[in-house]
Amino acid sequence: MIQKLPDFQSAREITDTWLNVFLQPKNDLTARITEAMRYSAVSEGKAFRPFLILTIGKMLKCPPEITGQLAAAVEMIHTYSLIHDDLPAMDNDAMRRGKPSNHIQFDEATAILAGDALLTKGIEVISTLPVPAPKRCRLIAELTKAIGDKGMIGGQMIDLIGEKQPLSLSEIQQMQTLKTGELIAFSCKAPCYIAPLCSPAKRVALTRFGYAIGHLFQITDDLLDLYGKTETVGKTIGKDEKSHKSTMVARLGQEKIRLKMREYSQTAQEALTAFGKKKVADLEVLIAYIVNREK
Repeated sequence: MIQKLPDFQSAREITDTWLNVFLQPKNDLTARITEAMRYSAVSEGKAFRPFLILTIGKMLKCPPEITGQLAAAVEMIHTYSLIHDDLPAMDNDAMRRGKPSNHIQFDEATAILAGDALLTKGIEVISTLPVPAPKRCRLIAELTKAIGDKGMIGGQMIDLIGEKQPLSLSEIQQMQTLKTGELIAFSCKAPCYIAPLCSPAKRVALTRFGYAIGHLFQITDDLLDLYGKTETVGKTIGKDEKSHKSTMVARLGQEKIRLKMREYSQTAQEALTAFGKKKVADLEVLIAYIVNREK
């Protein structure tokens, strides 16, 4: 039986359309930084987080022109984290999304600036979304919390500490929640602030769904680092073992990690029961994809 796949291609096309609006090439002295931003942001990546925003936005009847801009903003912010993650001071990775990392294609200083610029540009885009000011403020507050010291950056710090000392299972789970889960959870609940009507209960359900697939995504990412192929995954594999990183896969082993994946899958499925079966079909396809993904 052929597995049905999420429509990442459509999400990528919509996201790139808006990225091309916000990151137009220049001919002045700042042209190089825009080129570096576009190099990593307008890419062959899955657009996983934009897919969530666009799919849930459609499910909640959000205006597509607004969710498209929000998806582009989140993709810029996610891309910033990848550029910085690949730097010599972090993971020192020479490949990302099937091509040379930003600091290899350009240089380290340009890569740092490109990441900084994508982060600030993403927040700028959200601050100018055509929605009421209170909603824009709520989105910015939720996003900056998700990517700051109590979110993605905090998780990255724990990840770096885990290269120097073993982390407990609870510490690894905390790292996964912060580093990966927070931005994915934001991508799931953000459309609720744009939707004509979304109850607090549904927002809670989508947030729970986001954290569950965030953990699931990180586990499969760690599995691919151990057993995937560089040409398929699109980035260097074997980094975690080489860096002695603490991961849930390394801590639990293959048999127990499969049970943990089943647990997160069930949590994600249960969260979706707050919505009609037909409405969440694309999200159920996504859960199956994450469990079985090869890149």
